[in-house]
Formats: sequence, C-alpha cells, structure tokens
Amino acid sequence: MALWEFTHLNKHGNYKTRIIHTKGSLSIPGKAFGPVVMAKRFKYKYEHPLMGPGLFKSPINGKLYIIPSWTEVIEGTTLNDIEWIKPKIKTKQEETIIQTFTSSSSDKTYETKYYPTSGKYFCSCPGSWRSQGNCKHIKQMKKTINK
Repeated sequence: MALWEFTHLNKHGNYKTRIIHTKGSLSIPGKAFGPVVMAKRFKYKYEHPLMGPGLFKSPINGKLYIIPSWTEVIEGTTLNDIEWIKPKIKTKQEETIIQTFTSSSSDKTYETKYYPTSGKYFCSCPGSWRSQGNCKHIKQMKKTINK
C-alpha cells in the first residue's frame, strides 16, 4: 500500500495535483485524471522533537488524522506513509575568541573574531575584504592561536 502524488491536466488544461492511495502496483484510476504529467511517491511530513506520529480515526466524522498535530490525511494512510522529521541536535558551541587591534594609520579600532567550531576568522577592517579574509589582524590572531 502506498500514497502517490499525481500532477495532471484537468479538462480545462490546468495542472492539478491529487494524492491517491493504491494497493499493490501503481495504476492510474479512470478518466477523471486526464493526461498524467508526473507521478511520484508521497509521504506526509511530520515535525516534532520528541513524540512520534500516530494515526487516529475520528468516531464522529470518520476522518483520519496524524496525531498529535491533528493533520487530516486521506483514507488508507499508514505510519509508513509519514516521514518523521526530527530537529537536529544542537551541539555546544565553544566561545568565540575576540581580539581588538588599533589601526596603524588612524585612531580606529578593529575587532577580529575566531569561531572555533567552524574554524573561521572575521575582521572588521577594510583590509579584510581586500585581502579576501586574510588581513594582517587575522594573520596575527592565527599566530597567537596556533602557538
């Protein structure tokens, strides 16, 4: 059993997308679908950090829902038709190392930062973008960090 997403042309020549449930092999049902443009396997997306998805059929209206998000799904949907998207676990980031340098030609100060988790450097001086991120302040910081 599987869910399929069909994109087809309706009788007015407009594209329409439908999700259908099939048992066994893939076959396009009836003339109501018109010329099929595309067919692909479909899965509902479910996002929650801790609770896995479940299915609930309402005794009141007979509709099927993914719980706890209460997303209505088509009849015949199984747990295999649901993709559980878990958030990525955030790793503890090391503190950013910051050094300030005074300009040799004026009274301005520039801030140079090193991000240990990514290994990248950043400097607020104009020479940083001129030298494509390798100004004299970053070079000096690299020497002190690599000691």
